[in-house]
Amino acid sequence: MERINKDVKEGAITFLKKEYCALAIFCALFGAIVLCAVDMPWKVAANGDTHYFPYTTFAFLVGAATSMACGYAGMMMATTCNVKTTYLCNINRFEGFKVAFQGGQVLGFVLVGLALLVLEIIILSYTAAIAPTEWT
Repeated sequence: MERINKDVKEGAITFLKKEYCALAIFCALFGAIVLCAVDMPWKVAANGDTHYFPYTTFAFLVGAATSMACGYAGMMMATTCNVKTTYLCNINRFEGFKVAFQGGQVLGFVLVGLALLVLEIIILSYTAAIAPTEWT
């Protein structure tokens, strides 16, 4: 079982590498579209300020990177939990179910926690960067 689990983890990592290479290309292209369609850095602000930061594009790219990190963490947790569940199901199905259920709980809380943490960091940093007079 350990050898099979090692092979499954290696296959999962290989899959994620290929998927994330394609996803990085997509994110770069779509980020350029968002930059041109939404942020439009070539336009000068109404108050004449020429210093500009592409908030929407940055948030999109950070969100994509967070999603990739969550996918990697989720895949690693799932493959680890699967081998433990398989082993325990051979002994007692209830114990195997309990480990699978708890593994899913940990996976869900870690992924949601990471996403909320990154979202809170972005919100706090954007709030600090934008002066309250610019909100109206």
